[in-house]
Amino acid sequence: MGILDNLVDRQFAKDDSGRLVFLPRGPRRPGYFVDSADEQQIKSLVKIYGLAAMLINMIGSTASIAFTLWLVADEHPASLAHKLKFGLVVYAISASLLYYGPALLLWKVYRRAVVELCSSLTAVDPASAHLTRLPSTSRRIVLVLLASGLLFLALGILFAIGYRH
Repeated sequence: MGILDNLVDRQFAKDDSGRLVFLPRGPRRPGYFVDSADEQQIKSLVKIYGLAAMLINMIGSTASIAFTLWLVADEHPASLAHKLKFGLVVYAISASLLYYGPALLLWKVYRRAVVELCSSLTAVDPASAHLTRLPSTSRRIVLVLLASGLLFLALGILFAIGYRH
């Protein structure tokens, strides 16, 4: 839950008077003043979007690579150049269907939900108000993601070595 909480905290800031500001498109784009009644609803929406985006990234990219490798690694003799061309075409098609398409669809749904949710909120221009970002533990998250990535890389290398023998 720490990663999702950090994702949510990056979408919020406080102005000089201490009011909470929701920044759905980043700190340089217009934001919205959030009442305490709407705060949990917005935070829940951001968490759901973050979790869904992570799942699409992990599953979509892994499935695209696995599908490409499955089709390219056949027993038919072919030149390396032909296998690379075929693999790139297969990856482009599978990534479009399994990764980019769902990610764009999710982004469109999220954007529409944010517009509906923020339609009753007061807009604020970040250039006119001095906003302070909420404290986050981004260093810890970067270290956890780096360690996880290295672990997956090591497991992939061990799997590849074991598969070759």
